[in-house]
Amino acid sequence: MLDNVSMERLALVHPVLSTRVQNLAAQLDFPLRVTQGIRSVAEQDVLYEQGRTTPGPIVTNAKGVESNHVMGVAVDVVPMDLQDGDPDWNPAHTAWQQIVALAHVCGLRNGISWKDEPHLELVEVPKVPSGEMQSVYLQAGVEAVWSELNIT
Repeated sequence: MLDNVSMERLALVHPVLSTRVQNLAAQLDFPLRVTQGIRSVAEQDVLYEQGRTTPGPIVTNAKGVESNHVMGVAVDVVPMDLQDGDPDWNPAHTAWQQIVALAHVCGLRNGISWKDEPHLELVEVPKVPSGEMQSVYLQAGVEAVWSELNIT
């Protein structure tokens, strides 16, 4: 189950990603929240600077167009606790294990291998957007990238 905030965020990402995240959520026995969807290059750069030139922990190794969030083919999620309705950020919790186990079945790659548990992205895309994807994005925008990817 996904809340309205999650649905609003999914409305802005690649339609196939949106459908797959919805399919994943429908198979879970707890609510799932999409905490991040598509980002601008500026938003991604701010996250990249965190822990480097601005205070806080490092949360990403991707600058600008090096992120699949900027390409609209990645989201971050968190399971919501059934009792208090709060996000459960403990990756050892069984809810996270369910998300990871079902992600691939739903056509999603999870970020656990690079220690980014909340991250889900389309399996068809490279882990880092290719130079061609980056170039298309810079020249024509995110929908042009989606057209080039031709994922249906």
